[in-house]
Amino acid sequence: MSTDASGLSEGADDGAVNGAVNGAAAGAVKGAASTPDRVAPAVAAPVWNGALDPAEVRRRRTVALAVLVFSGALLAVAWSLSPAREGYGTHRALGLPECSWPVRFGVPCPSCGMTTAFAYAAKGRIVASVGAQPMGALLALATGMAFIGSLWTLATGRTVWPVYERVWNARGAWILGILALLAWGYKTALMRGWM
Repeated sequence: MSTDASGLSEGADDGAVNGAVNGAAAGAVKGAASTPDRVAPAVAAPVWNGALDPAEVRRRRTVALAVLVFSGALLAVAWSLSPAREGYGTHRALGLPECSWPVRFGVPCPSCGMTTAFAYAAKGRIVASVGAQPMGALLALATGMAFIGSLWTLATGRTVWPVYERVWNARGAWILGILALLAWGYKTALMRGWM
């Protein structure tokens, strides 16, 4: 038996060492099984190899297909509409009645101009979309991003959900609510002739 520079011996009886270790581990497991207040040693977690579960990929693609159909249909309808020059009222082309808020209350409704903003955005006229209704422009862009994200999920099986989770939290909801109020104030100022 020889020793190296660290003082460890080479050629030690590996059988004795392995036997002692295996015996101790077996005793620990046996002791854990017989004593209820002792916990058995944890089993090592499986190593993730980067492959996705086929059932998970199918589920993601099914959800992505639904998002693709919904967002695509919404953008297609918006693209088919001719935006109203006034910046609101485009929804009447869909057979919907005229908004009664301006007549009854003297201010636009919170969603006033959103259909017009969607129609402009679907045609690629983002500045005109923001001018018609900033919140509508933001929602139209989000719809476009959902469409693109669902295409990517259908193609790859991967999801953009973690990005969405980072953005959509309590702070994101507050920011969105404040932006909606600011957009409503902007639309009110436009309709009243203050801008």
